[in-house]
Amino acid sequence: MEHYVIKKKNKNKKLNKFDFTEEGYVFKPNIKSPNLIKISNLSITNIEITNSILTKKLDKSFRKLAAIILNVLKDEDATSGDGTIALNELMKEKEIITQKYREYLKKEEQEKYLKRLRILEKEIKEKIVYLNLKEEHLHEEELEKGHSR
Repeated sequence: MEHYVIKKKNKNKKLNKFDFTEEGYVFKPNIKSPNLIKISNLSITNIEITNSILTKKLDKSFRKLAAIILNVLKDEDATSGDGTIALNELMKEKEIITQKYREYLKKEEQEKYLKRLRILEKEIKEKIVYLNLKEEHLHEEELEKGHSR
């Protein structure tokens, strides 16, 4: 694989090819402008920049996850299966933070997200228990109606 570095001095940009041995956070940037260089992946070794990128990425995914969980919590017609799906998504997010981003994300940021996820996890688990009890109660009522005929 070829490695390049872009150096910017004032308005001039210079592209240099070099061998890169240092490891960093690797991702594929979402660049849609046709006028820019096509980048297949980008490796960032600066911890501050990596932390900033991951923080934005986690904020976005946390908002999506929170919306899914809040929909399940508010929905009166939700089933325990819906809650389990939301819980599985939450567990995937937790796994990504603790495994994939562990070495790139600052400890404070990691703890902040894990704390938020624990709060959501507690709420969704309570809802799943409630939904399971509700489903059992409805099932018992159906059985009683079937026996009374």
